Amino acid sequence: MNTPDDNAAPPEWTRHGNELVWHRSYGPWLVTASCPVHAPFNGPSELTIQLGISGSDPENEIHRLMDEAQETDGIPASLLRQIPLAEIKAQARAALAEQEDRAMNEPYPVPERCRSEEDYALLVAELARMRATGTTAPQGELAGRLGIGKATMSERIKRSKELGLWDGRRLTEKASAILAQWHEDQRGK
Repeated sequence: MNTPDDNAAPPEWTRHGNELVWHRSYGPWLVTASCPVHAPFNGPSELTIQLGISGSDPENEIHRLMDEAQETDGIPASLLRQIPLAEIKAQARAALAEQEDRAMNEPYPVPERCRSEEDYALLVAELARMRATGTTAPQGELAGRLGIGKATMSERIKRSKELGLWDGRRLTEKASAILAQWHEDQRGK
């Protein structure tokens, strides 16, 4: 009943702003998984299941899909068991690697002194990258790499928050926009 549509395209990843979005149809249900690009983890932060019927579908298709949805009296538990979370996480890692210009193990060039918003954006991007790659104490390690004390690093992170670049867990939209421009500038060199 609620199996992936045979004639549908394979699951696709699309980019919507700062998220990669996976989607697959299961009968009348559309399942989407949203993965933030700059999150300190791989995989979805949001999973959505909704009735995937649109007004542009042929009328006989709408009736068939509505009959299927009514037959299960809403989202069936069997559908939840079919969602391939491990596959989504693996594909998210691969999609992120394709979409990002830099490898996850290539550090951002954080300057020794932060003077501009771009400098602070590079700092928090590097902290997020270090977290995503499993560094257990990224602040301390980055402070050591830059030759600064932990208190100085804490002040820089605090300033990043004040500038609206870091929310304490991930990059903000503002930081992402600054980094996107930085990536463009790097491509131009």
